[in-house]
Order: sequence, then structure tokens, then C-alpha cells
Amino acid sequence: MDMDGAEGEATPGLIEFARWETVVERDELTLTGLTYVCADTVTYPEAELAVSDLKYDPSYALQARFLSRQKQAIVNVTARNVRAFRVLDEGGLVDIWTAARQEGGISHSTFRVRGHGWQTESELEWLMEDAPGGYSYLIATPWQCLELVCRNPPEIEIAPAIIRLPH
Repeated sequence: MDMDGAEGEATPGLIEFARWETVVERDELTLTGLTYVCADTVTYPEAELAVSDLKYDPSYALQARFLSRQKQAIVNVTARNVRAFRVLDEGGLVDIWTAARQEGGISHSTFRVRGHGWQTESELEWLMEDAPGGYSYLIATPWQCLELVCRNPPEIEIAPAIIRLPH
């Protein structure tokens, strides 16, 4: 599949892919955790309520943790100002996988996509330049896939994992 996708206008009814170059784009990843924080305080007329143990940036930030089989490492993904996100079993992305097969398959675990069913169903989430070129960011694993609508590419950091060898 050509993952160099142009940044122009999306073609109606056509799912398009573009490369999202990351240090784990060819790794087999497993999603192990996800946190989304849109506010650390809420103000009501009678009181302000706060989350006292907040450990994450409260600016519509999403943090996901994956394990990389190839790197034997933790992959921390942080996306800021997330407009929308979804986590689906990979079987829930039939329209994306069908389009990918027609193009020769997806060989990356991180890529960008536009023109798929979710974008059509929730088109307002892609407005106001929150998804440049109309693309979302997708992290595919053999089980769950994380798709993000955000202005800037999510940040990826690698950390050591605990490695336990079979007895």
C-alpha cells in the first residue's frame, strides 16, 4: 500500500491511507492501558469539585500504553487536545481492512487514515483543523486498535519493560 498519502482533500467514498512515521511503525504492539482526562476540576454554583490524585495533563490528553514485542519495551503514547478517539477490536474496522487489502495490505502498526465510516458518521469531529488533511491517527494491534482525532501527531516514548523468561 502506498502510505505516502497526499494532504489534499479527501475523495468522497474512498478510504485513503498515509504514513505516520514512528519508532514502532513496524512493531507488533499490544494495548495494555488507556487514560483520557478532559478536566481535573468542575465548577458548580455551590462548589468546585477536583480530582485530587490527578497524574495526567488535564488538557483533553489521552495516554495509552502498549508493549512492543520487537523492542521488548513499553511504548507510551500521549496525544494532546484529542477531539475524538475510539478503541475497537480489530474486527470492528472492516471498512479499513477491506480498503487496505485492495491496496495490498497494511504493513505498518501506525498510520493515518481518512474517508472511512467513522469519519462519515461523525464528520464534525474532523472540522476546525483538528485533523489536518482529514486524517486520523491509528495504532493497530492484533487485538485492539486505537484511533485518534487530534491536530498534532501523538508523542511516543519508549521505556524499559520487565522481561520474564519462561522457566
